[in-house]
Amino acid sequence: MKYIHFVILFICLLVLCTSPVSGVRTEAMIHYSEPAVSVQDEIFLEQGYSFKVVDMNSKSGDILIELYLNGEEVELDDNFAKEDDPVEYVRSVIEDEDDDETEVEYFILRITPKGSVKESDDVLYSTIYIEQYIDPVEEVDDYLILDKSYTLKEDSELELSALYTLEATGVDDGEVSLQLSLNGKVLKEDEVEEGEYFYYTVYSDEQPRTIFLANVKAFFETDDSITVFLKHVSLQQNSISDADGDEDLPDGIDIGVKSPVDGGLKAGRIAIISYYLDESFPEVRIMVDGDLVDSRKDVDPGMYKAVTDELDAGVHKATLMVIDDAEDTSYYSEEFSVSVNIKDNITESIIEIASSATESLGKNNSSSISGNSTDMSLPSLPSLSNVSSVLSLIVTTGVFVVFFIFFKKFG
Repeated sequence: MKYIHFVILFICLLVLCTSPVSGVRTEAMIHYSEPAVSVQDEIFLEQGYSFKVVDMNSKSGDILIELYLNGEEVELDDNFAKEDDPVEYVRSVIEDEDDDETEVEYFILRITPKGSVKESDDVLYSTIYIEQYIDPVEEVDDYLILDKSYTLKEDSELELSALYTLEATGVDDGEVSLQLSLNGKVLKEDEVEEGEYFYYTVYSDEQPRTIFLANVKAFFETDDSITVFLKHVSLQQNSISDADGDEDLPDGIDIGVKSPVDGGLKAGRIAIISYYLDESFPEVRIMVDGDLVDSRKDVDPGMYKAVTDELDAGVHKATLMVIDDAEDTSYYSEEFSVSVNIKDNITESIIEIASSATESLGKNNSSSISGNSTDMSLPSLPSLSNVSSVLSLIVTTGVFVVFFIFFKKFG
């Protein structure tokens, strides 16, 4: 009987511990970004939220932040964001339910440092992950789509709004390849697992802006097709990307993006960003999609270059940020497209096919060697490794023969 009392006590404690967590509501995500920030940077989010990077640990990348709503500081339980302990903001809201006022908590924001720190000219930079969810109290900007659900079949295209389309190009092993396009131009393509978000964020001026978000809820497979269920789908109008192009750069500033090899900008390759300044600036930064690529201090007039990381297929934005003597910041951006590297894809496919064939043939050969006389399968070709060994033996033998004849004649 005492064991029953113990079990009941344990269940009660478990319910008491889990009830506060389960009581927090999470609405649709409306912002996700991964900007590179330094001390005193201010990041603007949706619904009037923003935060400032007050200080940063030069080793761990931990950051001290201040959160603001419509310009007024929001009190947080903990202002230190760490890689394993992010800053989170939960807002308590009084709601009327059945003529009774009830306090409901909504999860609004999570800020997580990546942990790694870059240093350039004594300035520290750290990449952070920002997740923001709808605040039911604050106004929401005009969205083309907000918190909707859709179904999307494999190898089909979903027309969203304002010439945006979403396509499921393939489903394999619990992952779906999603491709977001605008008027036929691919903006982003990524593989997303069940339960994860597919997002497209652009970086310009003083804030990252999340244009598209969709959560992959589940997959349903039949004999004929696979259906992808999407929830929390949101789409914003992007005035920068939707326009014919950015405004002309001012005289004295120029940005160009090109490939270091022939063939243009291809997925999986780096790019060279060249920028020209006709006057001096205390600080200059180059970013690609919000990620810091290059930083310089006390920059003299002239031409400079920065090298990007390997790029994915889609549309990217190179942003030049200049800080003048009055500490005013200006941003100049240039969009560029990276096409799918068909050659590399074909090569990769050939390698995969060859590897699969080698593995399969290797298993067949192993079965033959093990003396399985009951194997009635068709005879298999020799494995690629065996062929390679034979060729190496022939070449080596030929070399020895040539040396033998040479030394016999001239030795």
